[in-house]
Amino acid sequence: MPEYVGPSLSNYLLVLGFLALLFVGLYYIKKNKHIISRTINSKKRMKVSEVTLLGQGDRALILNLDNKDYLFISGKNSGSLLTEIKNNSLKGNNLEKVFENRLRNEKN
Repeated sequence: MPEYVGPSLSNYLLVLGFLALLFVGLYYIKKNKHIISRTINSKKRMKVSEVTLLGQGDRALILNLDNKDYLFISGKNSGSLLTEIKNNSLKGNNLEKVFENRLRNEKN
């Protein structure tokens, strides 16, 4: 009767070690994906800083282009609005005025 010649303990340990290494690599990538994506995308001129849904298909985006911030408002059934944000600061009154003007224009 022939002797059993299947996988040995060292083969099982090698496979388990490889799987453990894959899981550690996956965990590292998930934890540091912002650093990795920043490194990959560092040569792009335009970045989307923030996206906010305004309702009924409307959304507001803050774009950073050449170290200047822009507010971009778009909607399904209406036109788009692009406004430069001065002094790289978001003031509540200025944004509220832009939103109010946008809503007034949509009603007309």
